Amino acid sequence: MDRRAADGHQRPAGRVRLRPPRGGRRARGSLGVSVQLTWAREDNPVWDADKARIAASAPDGALALDFADGADLPGDWFVAKDGDDVVGFGFLDTTWGGDAEITLVVDSARQGAGVGAFVMDHLEQEARSRGINYVHNSVRDTHPDRDAVHDWLAVRGYKGNESDATLRKHVGKPGSGRLPEPSTTAAPSDSRSQGEEESGDYVDVEAHRF
Repeated sequence: MDRRAADGHQRPAGRVRLRPPRGGRRARGSLGVSVQLTWAREDNPVWDADKARIAASAPDGALALDFADGADLPGDWFVAKDGDDVVGFGFLDTTWGGDAEITLVVDSARQGAGVGAFVMDHLEQEARSRGINYVHNSVRDTHPDRDAVHDWLAVRGYKGNESDATLRKHVGKPGSGRLPEPSTTAAPSDSRSQGEEESGDYVDVEAHRF
């Protein structure tokens, strides 16, 4: 990644209720279609047809994944499946200082079905289980939907200035594999937490589903 994010002002964030991810989870897409998602770590990750297909579905300028067919891949790679179909993938790579870079890619035909949130939850859980303190994710300047993806990360707790390409999130304490479970108590309808407001406007969480 080009740079680490500063712990500056966070872009607008809405209220998000998070639950611990499981090995399989049912998600409901924007059209009300229910899918059963499963998660698996690849023991010997290579650049294969499924990854190439999903990466090719991303808009031009969104990714910088340049691997030859069958090439061995660095870091830890994971796939999300709906039945037998690979609908997304992610990777985690421990960086200098013990933090981790995470990246996720979702089949464009499945965006809006919660696949991106499913992959992100599991990547964070993987990092937390290893005692990793921070994870960071970058949005390329050439990404055509950069602002929308930036906001999608922000409402999930990733912090950085508006101009930051890289945002990061605290997922655990050094040497510890877990954090307290998020509260499931709903906030009053008229309340907004610090960091949710910017210039009198608010981010609609449902408008930033990937």
